[in-house]
Amino acid sequence: MALIHYITQIQFDYGAIKLLSQECARVGISRPLIVTDAGIRAAGLLQRALDVMGAMPLAVFDQTPSNPTEAAVRAAASVYAAHSCDGLIALGGGSSIDCAKGVAITATHPGPLAGYATIEGGSARITERVPR
Repeated sequence: MALIHYITQIQFDYGAIKLLSQECARVGISRPLIVTDAGIRAAGLLQRALDVMGAMPLAVFDQTPSNPTEAAVRAAASVYAAHSCDGLIALGGGSSIDCAKGVAITATHPGPLAGYATIEGGSARITERVPR
């Protein structure tokens, strides 16, 4: 299985979806928010993920645009809060990953996302309170 480990761990390879429950258990996520897009849902990949997750309580945000906006991140963060989620699964490509990263910040840090941009010196403002 191909693996990227930088700040968080990213599994990617054929069949990686089968590791979702195991990875949630490894990092202590019991109620994840799956952040994805309509294309992933239409391709049947979201359903495959839901099947793997079984009876685990979770929520889904499948409205990630191709270039995530702060409005999309805030909409996903609202789903995260409404379902008392405790972690994030980005299912798809870079857009889903970027949206999930924004949710991790928005769910635990005040103010607009621009205040956390690296180019603005915001990386130092991101604390360890972000969800897994």
